[in-house]
Amino acid sequence: MPTRHGWAMLVAAAGSIAVGRLFGLMELFVVGVALITTVVVALVVVNRPLPHMQVRRLARPALVSVGEPARVDLQVANRSQLRTPRLKLWEPVGDKGGAPMQLAPLGAGESVSAAYRVPTTRRGVLRTGPLRAERTDLLGLVKRVTWLAGAGEVMVVPERVPLAFPGAGSAGRLGQHLRLKAWGQTGSEFHSQREYTPGDDLRRINWKSSARSGTLIVRETTREGVQRCVVVLDTLADGYDHDSFERAVVAAASVVAASSEMGIATRLVAPGIDLRGHDVAQQSLRWLATVSVGGEVVDHTAAGRTSADGLGLVVVVTSTSSSPAAKAAAAAAGHDESVITVCATAPSSSTKGFHVDATSLLHLQQSWNHLVHGRRGGVT
Repeated sequence: MPTRHGWAMLVAAAGSIAVGRLFGLMELFVVGVALITTVVVALVVVNRPLPHMQVRRLARPALVSVGEPARVDLQVANRSQLRTPRLKLWEPVGDKGGAPMQLAPLGAGESVSAAYRVPTTRRGVLRTGPLRAERTDLLGLVKRVTWLAGAGEVMVVPERVPLAFPGAGSAGRLGQHLRLKAWGQTGSEFHSQREYTPGDDLRRINWKSSARSGTLIVRETTREGVQRCVVVLDTLADGYDHDSFERAVVAAASVVAASSEMGIATRLVAPGIDLRGHDVAQQSLRWLATVSVGGEVVDHTAAGRTSADGLGLVVVVTSTSSSPAAKAAAAAAGHDESVITVCATAPSSSTKGFHVDATSLLHLQQSWNHLVHGRRGGVT
C-alpha cells in the first residue's frame, strides 16, 4: 500500500493532470502521468513475492529466572537462488514494545544473525513475535508488510532464594526437633558419619572413629534425617496482596529447589496440582511461573503420601500462620512429619511450632536459616 509520501505524490499527480488539462499545459499533464507511473512501478516492485527465507528463533536460556539476563537469537537464511531485498524487521516482545532490526540484502544461501534482550522483571510466559518484515521501494512511496515467522515464548520462572535444607545434624531448633524424632526410628543400615551435635543420641557415637579424630563422631543410618518434603502452596486470595503472593511463590520455588538438590523425595501441592518425581524442580518452576491467586484449601494427603521412609517435612507457604491452609496442613500431618509455616504477609506471633518470616526475601532467607542452623544470614 502507498505510504504517506506515496499518497502525497498521487495527490500531486492528480492536481498536475487536472491543472494541465484545464489550462492546456502539456508539461503539467506529463509530470502528473510520470508521478502516477512512478507510484505504479513502486507498487509492482514492492509486491513481488519475496524469495524463500528461513527464520530460526532461539531463546537463551530457554528457562530464565526473574532478574536474570536473557536474550533471543534470530537467524535469517535465504533458501532461494534470488537475492533478497532490504527489509525492516520488527519483533514484538511482550505486551509493550519490541525489537527493530534492519536486514541487508542476502545472496543465495547466505544467512545473518541478530539478537535482542528480553525483559525478565516479572515471572510468566513472555510472548515474542510474530516476526514482521516491512519492504519499501527506494523512494519510500509504497510499503508491504509480510510475516516471516510465527510467535515464540520465553518462560520466566520465579527467582530462588538459597536455603539450607535441615537434617538431624542441624544445630537449630528444627534440627534438635528432628533428632528427637529420629530417636524413635529403627534404621540400621549404615549411611555416613558426622561430628557430634549437642542433643545427639549417645548410643550412636562411634568411639573408635572419635578416638582417631579427637572429636566425637556420630553414626548416621539411612533412615536418619529428612527423607521427604511436601511443599504446600496456599493460593487463597483472601490473605494476599500482589507483593505478598509473589513472595509466597518465590518461597515455594526456593524450598522445592533446596529439597530437590539434596536428593530428598519432594512434592509440590497446590489447588489442582500435585507434582512429584525426579524432575519435580523443573516441573514446579514451570507451573509456578504462571500460577495466580484462587482455588481452595488442599489436603496434601488426599493423593497419597510420598513413598519414602524416615522423617518428613511439610512446608506450608501461606499468608499468615492462622490461615485455613496452615491449620489444614497441621491437622493432616503424620506422626513422623514436621510442619513448617512460611508466612508471606505477616510474621507469626506464636511461639509454638516452626514459623518462617517471608515478609521480604531477605527475611525469608534469614528466618529459614535461623530455624535450621540456629543463626541468621545466608547459606555458607
